[in-house]
Amino acid sequence: MSMKTNVRALGLVALFAFAGAASASSIVANGGFEAGAGTDSDQWNEIGAGAAGTVSERSTVMPLTGVHSHRLSAVGAPGIGSVASLFQNSIADAGMASLAPLTTVNASINAKVNLGPGGVAFYALRILNSEGTIVADSGLQGLASSSGYVSYNTSVNVPAFGAFPNDSYASFIEIFVAAGAFDGSTASAFIDDVQIDGTLVPAPGALALVGLAIPAVARRRRA
Repeated sequence: MSMKTNVRALGLVALFAFAGAASASSIVANGGFEAGAGTDSDQWNEIGAGAAGTVSERSTVMPLTGVHSHRLSAVGAPGIGSVASLFQNSIADAGMASLAPLTTVNASINAKVNLGPGGVAFYALRILNSEGTIVADSGLQGLASSSGYVSYNTSVNVPAFGAFPNDSYASFIEIFVAAGAFDGSTASAFIDDVQIDGTLVPAPGALALVGLAIPAVARRRRA
């Protein structure tokens, strides 16, 4: 093996060792819904689509902690199914760096759910590449009706880096309730204290320090 190949291999080993040694960081923005003004959940995307009364909004009703929760409510009507959702991308919405490859992202949410006839509630944790394509997925995780808040947890493994578009990865969490297309169908939930933990790629300065260390190691080996 050539010295150039040795240096490259050592660099990759050092980079992944550095990334692996880094501790997980919180990669969700405003997970307790406390920031922002009015009903704005700030850095979350909110959609309430379908029949009248379907909403996705920050609320002061029934928080688990602090003074805010997020309310999802879907109401069905004849021929109109409804969905209320809440979602966030750790790069586009939260302004985070790319996830480090070959690490694990863990997510937990707290939910108080009330499902009427035909109502369902789910959440999902996904890993997206630079083009927004799903490259890893927890699958839909069901949320059940409950008299109080229940904690739900899931995790997803981040793939290895590759050529574009697999050169950058973001976490993407979505929480939603849906009602059927008939009168009397309802689904609602209060969401609070969303937490997502993941390992981000090292800052450029840290990578530079790792890169500077490699040639010195190689020179000592050649000597």
